[in-house]
Amino acid sequence: MDHDEETWLEGWRRGDEAATRQIFSRYYPRAVRIGVLSGLGPLDAQDCAQDAFVQAYERRAQLRDPKAFPLWFHRIVTRRLLDTLMAPSRQRELASGADPQRADPVSLAPPADELVLLAEEREEIWRWVQALAPRARTAIVLRYYADFSTREVANMLDVREGAVRVILHRAIAQLRELAHETARREPSGATSSQP
Repeated sequence: MDHDEETWLEGWRRGDEAATRQIFSRYYPRAVRIGVLSGLGPLDAQDCAQDAFVQAYERRAQLRDPKAFPLWFHRIVTRRLLDTLMAPSRQRELASGADPQRADPVSLAPPADELVLLAEEREEIWRWVQALAPRARTAIVLRYYADFSTREVANMLDVREGAVRVILHRAIAQLRELAHETARREPSGATSSQP
């Protein structure tokens, strides 16, 4: 955290409008991105991020150390995100496949930094991630797409770090199983059908 950010956070805690705008402009885009990557449509992700920011602002007196703000704020974002993802109406919407604001995940997801994957493979992996349960999907997004440590993810999900490791391990096992199923269904060397 740089000196300017610490100054903005002090101003934000006092209710300074300019400082609040600076903090919002720094943290809001990442909160929206995490929401979209976790499976929300862009509008729902924006709503979640805004609600989290309002909640953080209302509770700003509880934040004792400005250096803790990033993790504290992302914990609020994560809780709001999980509440939205696990809402019964949201579950029905996902089960029916009807999500009018769902964006193209490939355009929102960053390219994998360890493997150079073809666009089709990224799309398929992304579909598999979206098929995970909300908590597992959120853990995967926070850990591997937003690059938080397992300790930070545990703090945001309000579970122990060991529980996050278990959630991630099980989610990765599910992703591997989906990959194996896909490989078994597709003949070796299959290409797209061309006329």
